[in-house]
Parts: sequence; C-alpha cells; structure tokens
Amino acid sequence: MALWLLALVAVAVARPVSVRKAPAFETFVDPIPRKALAGPPEEFARHSLPDPTVAGLNSESAAYFILLAQTSANSGPSWTRTIYVDSALGFSLNVFSPIANHLTVSLLDPKGNPVDLEKAATRTFWPIWDSDEQTADGTAYNFNNPMIGEYTLTVSSAAPLPLLNMMMKNISKPTVDVKHGYVILYNANTDRIFSHLTAYTQQKGDQVGLASRMYSVDAYPTLALGQVPQAKQDVVSTAVLEAVFPDGHRLIKPMHDDGLHSDGAADDGIFGGSFSATEVGEYTVQATLEGTDAAGKFIRTTQHLVQVIPRLLELTSAAFAEVDGSILNVFLEVDQSADLDSTYRPYFQLWGMSATKTATPVGWFSSLENVVSKNGKNVLALQVDMQWIARANVNAPFTLRDVYVQEINSLIPVSQVASIDLQMSAATTAAVSAHVASLAASNVDLQTITLAMRQGVAPPRNLTALPNGGKLIVLHGYCADKNPFATYPEDWTDNLFFLRTKVSMSHNEYSERVVAFANENGLSSYGLVGHSQGGIVTLNTLNYFHTGLDAATGPRKIQSLGSPYRGNSAAGSTADLGAVFGLGCGRNNDMSTDGAVLWYAGISAASIAQANYYTTQYDKGGLFGEGWCNMLTNTLLSKPNDGTTEMIYATLDGGNHRAHTIGQCHIDGMNWPASYWDHSRNAEMNSQAAR
Repeated sequence: MALWLLALVAVAVARPVSVRKAPAFETFVDPIPRKALAGPPEEFARHSLPDPTVAGLNSESAAYFILLAQTSANSGPSWTRTIYVDSALGFSLNVFSPIANHLTVSLLDPKGNPVDLEKAATRTFWPIWDSDEQTADGTAYNFNNPMIGEYTLTVSSAAPLPLLNMMMKNISKPTVDVKHGYVILYNANTDRIFSHLTAYTQQKGDQVGLASRMYSVDAYPTLALGQVPQAKQDVVSTAVLEAVFPDGHRLIKPMHDDGLHSDGAADDGIFGGSFSATEVGEYTVQATLEGTDAAGKFIRTTQHLVQVIPRLLELTSAAFAEVDGSILNVFLEVDQSADLDSTYRPYFQLWGMSATKTATPVGWFSSLENVVSKNGKNVLALQVDMQWIARANVNAPFTLRDVYVQEINSLIPVSQVASIDLQMSAATTAAVSAHVASLAASNVDLQTITLAMRQGVAPPRNLTALPNGGKLIVLHGYCADKNPFATYPEDWTDNLFFLRTKVSMSHNEYSERVVAFANENGLSSYGLVGHSQGGIVTLNTLNYFHTGLDAATGPRKIQSLGSPYRGNSAAGSTADLGAVFGLGCGRNNDMSTDGAVLWYAGISAASIAQANYYTTQYDKGGLFGEGWCNMLTNTLLSKPNDGTTEMIYATLDGGNHRAHTIGQCHIDGMNWPASYWDHSRNAEMNSQAAR
C-alpha cells in the first residue's frame, strides 16, 4: 500500500476538535522570520519523503537487556543466555550495569569449560552522546581466535532480587520493567543483519513495522548509503521483534517471511513484523535474527529509535491561491481540529500547463509554517515567487503533487496527499497570467534562479536593537556538558561560546535558541561553527531562517566538525544504555538515522552548497587490528568512525568537505586525541569564518 494512502487510512483514529481559532493569515507574524524555500524540478527527488531503507541499519552485533530473575530458592537471582560465536577471528563481549559491583559474570565455552574472563577484561565506557562526564561504564571481554560455537553467559548476584530492583529503580526510575544491565556481543564476521522501518507511520494508533534480513559483507564490502543488500536465504530460523514502549514495558512478537508482513515476497529471506503504537513517546525497537550458516549458529540484532507523536493535522485534499504582488500565496487546507501549537513543514511540487496543454513541472516549495485562518478555513500558507512560473513558461490550471506535511521537532510526516488541484478565482488566474506575461516581455533572465526565488525576501530588520556585528558563534553538540571548543579559547577570536548543557533539543529548537542568543547579544551579523549536533544546527539555521547569518561577510558562513548529518546507527543502543543508567538528556529523534533522513529531505541544495565540514576517525591498532576510538561504540557503529560520528553518515552531497583527519576522536577520553584539540584546524576555521 502506498505510504500516502496509509496516512489517509490512519485518519480513522479520532482527535479532539480544537476549541481555539487559528490566528488570521493577514495578522500572523513569524516568531523568527522564516525563509520561503524553493527550487527547480531537478531537485524533486532530494525533497520527496525518503524510503525508510535509506536509513537502514546493519550490524554484526547482538544486544540484550540483563533481566535478573529468581530461578531457585537456594541461590541468588540470575540471568542466563546462550550466545553464538561464529567468528574464528575474534569476538567481544561487553557488559554494562550501574550495579556491576553486585554482579558476577561467568561464561562457559562450547565444551562447557569456564572461560577466564578476568584475563580478557578491559574496563571502558560508552559515551552518552557528546558528554565526556556522562558515561555508561562497562567491561569489555575481548577474545582473539576463539572456539566457534555455543557459549553460555550467566550474570548472577548474591544480593536479594528486591534489593537489586530497588537500586535500579533509584538509578533508572523505570515505570514498568526493571532492567539490570545491558550486553553487547560483537562477532568479527562477514555476516550481518540489515533492518529498516517499513514506513514512516509514527502517529498514535499507527502500525510501526520493521523488516530485517541477513546479508554477506563478501557480496557488499562497502554498503553505500541507501544501498539495500540482497538477503541471504534459508539461513534464518528465528526472527523476533521486541519493542520497549515509552512507559518501559516490553512487547515481543515473531517476525515472518510469508509476504504478508511488509516483508517482500514469501520465503525471500526478508522478515517483517509490526506492532500498534498505543503510546505517545520514544520507543526502542529491536530486530533479532538467529540461524545457521557456513560458520555455524549466529545471532544478530539492530536497535531502532522510534518516536511516536499524537495525531496533529490532516490535509483535506483541497488548496486555493491568491496573488499578492509578485507572489502567489498557496493555501493548503487542513482539518478544523489541527493542532495550533505545533510548527509544520509543508511541501509540494507545483505543476502548470504549457502552451501545448502538457503538464509541466514548475518547482518545489516549502517553509516552516503554523496553522492560520484564511477565508474561514484552517490552512498552511506558502509563497510561490511567480518568476518560477514564468521560468517554466506555464499557466493555469495548476496542480500540487507529492504534498506532505511534517511536524518540525519530530520530523515525522503527519499527512500526505499524492495530488491536489489548485483552486483559483478568475481574477487570480488573470493576475497570474498577466504577471507571467510581463516577466516574459521584460529583460529579466528567466532561467537565472535568484536568491529571492530560492528563499523569499527577508523582512526589514530592526538594526537599532542589534547594534553589534562581526561575531562568530561557536556551538556544542547534543547533551554536551561543556562547549568543547572552549577548551582552548585562545584559538578563537571575535567569538561567543554558546552553552546550554545536558539538554535535549531538536535541530529546530536548537536553531531557535541560537537565534535568540544572537539577538540577546545584539548581533546584526554572525557566522556559526559547530561540533557534532551543533554543526547540523548551523545548516538548519541557514536553511530555514532569515537571520544575521545571512548578513555575515567572509568566506564561510557555516562550518562543522564531526557532525552526523545522516544520523547515528547506535542511537537506539545509546538510548537503551541511557535508560538503564539513568543518564542522558532524553531521546532525540533527529539524531537517529530515520530522523536524520527525514530532516535531510527539507534542506535545500543551495543551503548545503554553503556548508563546510570536517571529519575525523581512529587510526589502526587495538581490537582485532582495525582501530577504534571507543572500544564499545565501535562494536555497533559503521566503520570508520570517530567514536560517535560515522563517516558514511557524515557526508553532505554538494557540501564542502574540507578535510578528513586520521587519529582523532569525537570527545575527550577516547583512544585518540579529541578532534577539537587540533589548534591548526581551529585556526583555519576561525580565520575562514564569516562574521
């Protein structure tokens, strides 16, 4: 079933009718001036809602929660799991628990002999995003050239289970299930799992689906972004979907390869499963595949971070337009119970009729919008510079295609319609025709795309309230406990360090805070430099808002270091560990691979062309000789990486990749120096920054 049709079917879930009235279109003022984004038809593909396979995760690891239970009256609580080692090269067993001092870990090899864990143990940590203070401490047990086969892992305690449960409740504050720890098993094997959501249906009451398959790295040595590997057939014996709901309870369901569960054809090696999203909030969803291949028995898992939001808005499949000077205002009608407090990103392709009566594409149009009232209807209002219509040499009737709306802070699509006929009065139709004719008769080069066509005209700024200019604002990453660039303040000149520690902000919320920070400091012009999420926010701010960033002069308006523009494949496990340890700043859908591709769909090529970014990674050595920045995150992240940001997810098509450095990591405390300690790079970014 088509994705837009699924969204329409979901309307059956009722929403309360709003008792408030939307503000009038004529009087509504944007809290921060927003750009009226647009681009040519050649860019349609980059702005359509992405296929979830683009955000698919692959892994050679398996992750489990430690769930202690009282199995005998004569012994303490324990948890036992059979784990499969299918790599002759090596495997790593990683155990995390905030009550580790009360736990004993034991491992039996395939022959039933105890494994000397103490000899293989290394104390290490899992970073909670960009914090070097908040860490999930754990022990990595690393083994080279192991015996292949079934091992038995047991975690036990001499302490009574009620005491352990009380300790965990005080630490992680679970509302339902108590989880006592987390285990990650990494096999250095060429067989991996590949999983993805089946659709971006993530509103309360929707079915959330997951599809998984096994594949061989031998056939796909480098899995490119968006590439879907061919499934290995007849190797999986058990497939399970496990969802941890926002309230903490778990749901476990089988996955099927029968062609009836969004899994492709029957018996094709692809397994599908789904569950009903009955709660609003953040879920972690795990796919587990077990089976047997040439190396023996295997187990692999992927962990997905899934946000579910309330039902906020529905397109009514109607739209109308009015002319205001050189602008055609397009009003997308939405239902009368639409949420008025949310900010949305509506998008559509505009098509017109050529002189030969052929439907012809004009361009794409989008912006950040709130629901307003026009002609007694709730609408989302967008602007079309009629020079786009003249450029395409078309006229009425017009059609909107590929129409969709996202809620901006979750990026989740809330409504989609394949096509809407744009209703225009005879007077509006005549006004459009007259304006297009006047442009065609003028000396205007209609094939040149101007800045005003791309982003609209910025409203006048009150420079009296912004007496200062020529500054560089330096941003930190997600959930950071400091501004990392402030480690060496002498590397930066004419700058301000933005700091908002240990909080969860969507990219859009972060952008709004940066603009507010600039206004509070009276800045009429400024450049932006950001680490990790802060780098993504530099691009988000440039893309969506008219600010002092547009007025900055100098070579580079925005620059970033170690920014996961396409998300982070370990976001689900980081959320799981944060929940177990009571750490983190809340979950952030923007940082997952799914949230990232939904965010990327809204960023224009013109904005990306102005982005300047730097990346780093580990050098060789360490675990199995491949190298690592963080021993634990490396078991789940795509390689190479900097301990948090993976190279495959750090790229910007059409952006300016300034340099890639080997032997530097994301934050302090990793296996190589922190990237933001590099004085030479800092000096380059400082000197090249616009202000």
